[in-house]
Amino acid sequence: MDMKLDKVKLKQLRESKAWSQSHLAEVSGLSLRTIQRIEKSGIASPESVKSLCATFSIQINNLSINEESQKEVKPALSSVISHKLSSMDKKATVISFSLAFAIAFILTM
Repeated sequence: MDMKLDKVKLKQLRESKAWSQSHLAEVSGLSLRTIQRIEKSGIASPESVKSLCATFSIQINNLSINEESQKEVKPALSSVISHKLSSMDKKATVISFSLAFAIAFILTM
């Protein structure tokens, strides 16, 4: 079963050593394409995770994302998105009303 990794942390670890993705692939024994995919998606096989953790001398829990913490983030993110959409709806309503008022004013002249 694939694991969800903290892709930002992975990239920070790589960059802290001034390594390119190609160099990380070489020292970890993974392909360049695998490194690119993991850094983009944050999804990796257990074997890839073990290789990366061994390369950086860290524990798996330092790189993996806990499913429970993911569940906590999703509702918060959903709430922020809903608030932003609500705010955008209000702005659109004000703009529409202002435009309608301006057109009505021009037509009555």
